[in-house]
Amino acid sequence: MKSYAYQLVNVFAESHFDGNPLAVFPQADGLNEQQMQRIARQFNLSETVFVQRSDRQSAVRKLKIFTPEYEMPFAGHPTIGAAFVLHRQLGLSDNYQLQTEAGLVRLQHQTDNITFALSNGAQLKPSALDKADCAELLGLQPCDIAAEPIWVNTGTEQLLLRLNSAQAVANCRINTALLLQKAVSQSGEAQLYVWFEQQNKVKVRLFFSAHGEVREDPGTGSAAANLGAWALHNQRTPLNWQITQGDEIGRPNRLSLTVDEQQTIYVGGKVIPVGQGEFWVPED
Repeated sequence: MKSYAYQLVNVFAESHFDGNPLAVFPQADGLNEQQMQRIARQFNLSETVFVQRSDRQSAVRKLKIFTPEYEMPFAGHPTIGAAFVLHRQLGLSDNYQLQTEAGLVRLQHQTDNITFALSNGAQLKPSALDKADCAELLGLQPCDIAAEPIWVNTGTEQLLLRLNSAQAVANCRINTALLLQKAVSQSGEAQLYVWFEQQNKVKVRLFFSAHGEVREDPGTGSAAANLGAWALHNQRTPLNWQITQGDEIGRPNRLSLTVDEQQTIYVGGKVIPVGQGEFWVPED
């Protein structure tokens, strides 16, 4: 058996048992993609991140991010969680880059807050859903829907849907069949991000498909970045928003979203370590 160390952290957490849980394997060079996928399935968290040597000179490490079902090109909370572990283990400066399958990501550390920055642009495209479809999909009334949804991709493609109140966000009751039929991205995955903003405070929820079911993610950095791209597209920048997510499922997450005058998107939050161990992998 080969042994690989891992750490468990809660990302976007304000207290020990809050945030989005993550397993980080900081020395994963000996693992292949099939092994990483099986390990992610074993942990059964929303994502597990494996850190390997980078083939880009400007990046300190490369991240491989897996859900229990598939690999993701980019995800926010694994990037920030891995940054927390690597910053401590490698004695990194407070500014550096990590490589992901979606490209390079800049990381910044300031006191106990970690932020990733994206400035490579985004892809936006309309959805075929209208307001009536969205209301039926979410178990809401058409008057709860503020605008027709739009697909946004700054590294992970998601369907963004603006609602008319924080209460409407809280009241969402997903119609699984409709979500799996009408809210599926080109990659074949359903990810629906509903949100409401007022006075720079944003309440959000993200629903995604897994094994034919619909689950809710407690804290989603990639979707926050997509929200920043939406704001850029709609000339709502510069901005500094505070995002609340995960309260409905008992895992409060708190994220910051900033978009500056240079059109750079920053998403950040705190990370709390909660455990560590070693994982045994059979020799081939």
